[in-house]
Amino acid sequence: MRLIILLLIAALLPSVTIDAQTDISYKEWKDGPLSPDDFMKRRGTGELIGQIASGISSYTGEWEKITWNTRVKRWHSKTLFDPIKSWVRTDTLSDQALEYCQLIFDVAEVTRRKMQNHLMSSPFNPDYKSTMSRYYDMHNARTEEIEMATDKGKDLDELRIFQKIVAEELATISEVPATVPEYVLRKFSLGMSGGIATQIHPGRYGSYFGPGYGLLFGFDFGIGRSEIHWDTIMGGGSRLHKDIQGRDIDTWTAGQRLMYGDISLQYAYNIYDNENIKISPLIGFGLGFMDYTAKDKKAEIRTDEISGIRLLAGISIELKYLRSLYLVPDYTWSSIYGGLNEHSARLKVYVANTSYGNRMDPYSINIALCTNILSKYMKP
Repeated sequence: MRLIILLLIAALLPSVTIDAQTDISYKEWKDGPLSPDDFMKRRGTGELIGQIASGISSYTGEWEKITWNTRVKRWHSKTLFDPIKSWVRTDTLSDQALEYCQLIFDVAEVTRRKMQNHLMSSPFNPDYKSTMSRYYDMHNARTEEIEMATDKGKDLDELRIFQKIVAEELATISEVPATVPEYVLRKFSLGMSGGIATQIHPGRYGSYFGPGYGLLFGFDFGIGRSEIHWDTIMGGGSRLHKDIQGRDIDTWTAGQRLMYGDISLQYAYNIYDNENIKISPLIGFGLGFMDYTAKDKKAEIRTDEISGIRLLAGISIELKYLRSLYLVPDYTWSSIYGGLNEHSARLKVYVANTSYGNRMDPYSINIALCTNILSKYMKP
């Protein structure tokens, strides 16, 4: 019968996860050495001098802010002791049993520091479970070695030898400060955006159409520096200043409000992209339209629409106000390998030319302001 009950790593077997934050019965290694009060007591009637239940608990930490706009979520670990499943003898061997249990507890802390340092300082490895499993096996093997060499804590001379070795390890192996490990992102990215937009017609067409305002929503698809934006704008408020020719209604009467909108595909190339700003010239094409409703409610045809192919060119500027780096699995935006989500405020300014079916082909200045989130995935 083994003396040591090593709790499996939380990420490997969640059913036996120990969490000191929700259960006050667990004691963390950093809270200080074990004392007799931490243990259940048993009479020394058998060959065992004591038993300890301790292990390494790995968990996802809270968001850590590392720059003004970048936060990171990563793995953390604790060395925990379970007093409910641990005991020492009440006879003359109780002090030796306490020393033995402390030794096993210290060995778990040494292994935890090694594992934590590996995960923090090495290049990001999405196969984190295998890494932690190797450290678990290493710890299990060392615990068995101590258990056999000390005759389960009864050989005091061997116990002293291991105490000295482990004490030196605790003194020399410290937990390195948390840093962001090297990582590689996939070239492919996905995003979505939403905001407001306006359309203004300069020159002579400004005497026909007043400014229009609308809502924008869209999706982004990226490969490397190239992005495809699929934008849809639906708006209104544009007043018709002069009569124009319609399609089903011969004449659109001045003074009426128009609805407008467009659906476009835009190609953007990131000429400048860092942790704070992204600048991308863009070109695109799509379909633009205007809708008209006649005042006369008795008219046979009250609504009409003109539409046509729209060509556009301009620039997109983004301020990245939040970057969320997942170094652990997340099922909201990042993949099972981890990922990076960039939240930005995007300003688009572009000139469009729309060839409507009534032989009008006005130019327009279009301005869109929206929020955007773009998700990039880690390479396995």
